[in-house]
Amino acid sequence: MMNFEEVINKKHDGGVMKYSSVERSTITVKEVAKYIGISHDMVYKMVRQRQIPHIRIGSRIIFKKDSIDAWLDELEDSVSNI
Repeated sequence: MMNFEEVINKKHDGGVMKYSSVERSTITVKEVAKYIGISHDMVYKMVRQRQIPHIRIGSRIIFKKDSIDAWLDELEDSVSNI
């Protein structure tokens, strides 16, 4: 089964299917946990408490990488202003 990126980027060339890669702007719970160095359980807890910017699509939780970077910058600024 093809993932979403493969489906939207499918190209037909002489009977051979080729796929071009698209740079994702969103990341998963597991990826954001690894990216910021915390457990995925902590990410879920922060989502439940609305402490981290996220998007829900059905039962999926995703994060815009740009929003996570901005959120981290805000956290850093709030700590350095104390």
